[in-house]
Amino acid sequence: MSTAPSPAYPTGRLLLVIAATSAGLLVMWLGLHAVAGFEEGVYKGGIIGLVAASLAHLAGTLAGAALAPAKGATAAYLASTLVRFMLTPLLAVSLYFLLPVRPQPVLVGAAAGYLLILVADIGTMLKAMQQGAPPASS
Repeated sequence: MSTAPSPAYPTGRLLLVIAATSAGLLVMWLGLHAVAGFEEGVYKGGIIGLVAASLAHLAGTLAGAALAPAKGATAAYLASTLVRFMLTPLLAVSLYFLLPVRPQPVLVGAAAGYLLILVADIGTMLKAMQQGAPPASS
């Protein structure tokens, strides 16, 4: 009985998806600002929250990439998700205290950014794991 090798951790693809999703969310936020005319504090707070979520996802992915050779892609991805989950609110609160903005937009921006980037990230990881899995025998 042989064990199938673990799929490789798709660091490059995950970083690309995080960057693309973050850029898309930034464009969407800029569009909402232009159309809805958010006041400056709401607009800046949302951007700060999005930046916090994006940085947390990038850091989590890099942590997972560092862990993957020793623990395998699946365990590394779970660990990277934990890093993101812990780091997003920490960064959002830290940035909030560094910059004079209202807290609600920062937290909403961070939560929305975290969740939407996570959905794209999970899809990328699932696709990578399906491609790396051995074909099912009939």
